[in-house]
Amino acid sequence: QTCALPILCWVCWVCLVFVFQKQEKKDIEVVAIDCEMVGIHLDGQGNMLARVSIVNSKGETIYDKFVKPTTKVTDYRTPVSGIRPEDIEHGEVFVKVKKEVMQILKNKLLVGHALEHDLKVLRISHPKHMIRDTSTYWQFKQLTEGRTPGLKRLTLHFLGASIQEGEHSSVQDAKAALQLYMLARKDWELLLKKRRNRPRNGNKPPNTPNTR
Repeated sequence: QTCALPILCWVCWVCLVFVFQKQEKKDIEVVAIDCEMVGIHLDGQGNMLARVSIVNSKGETIYDKFVKPTTKVTDYRTPVSGIRPEDIEHGEVFVKVKKEVMQILKNKLLVGHALEHDLKVLRISHPKHMIRDTSTYWQFKQLTEGRTPGLKRLTLHFLGASIQEGEHSSVQDAKAALQLYMLARKDWELLLKKRRNRPRNGNKPPNTPNTR
């Protein structure tokens, strides 16, 4: 509908801004990521990136690369990571992988499980308000009485699917995290919206007198 006035009236301007904001929010892409790591240092307890996988909102794999070691590997963790020496010996160099991943994640909603570990080995950061971590969502944590739930348990309980039976797959884990987010997306985003709109002045609207 067009405004009868020759210029945009205030109401039309507000509506226009609302439409743009709504369209912008609708256009935010969602991707999910998961990394496999190998052990470094003498005790093998340090983590180094060995494989990184990213899927889009449809669950399609859009990135999946093995990463060439930047230091000596002391534990391939193959029974869990699924990584073998030949997988990463001729992998992509870390600097290139980091650059490519950063480009993919830019301006996108990032989904994953315990994402702090993935971001740490990638040596990147992501805006906090653009992160959806299935290990911290309150509804999922209810399954473990407030403790951090494992992706395997969440996937079995909420999706009825078994993952991580033996060697892990970063593609499979990324897809599982994505499906969990999509399952809870409506309530999750509504909760975040309420938190953003919550008054910060003692949880009271501005200029509201304290009745106590």
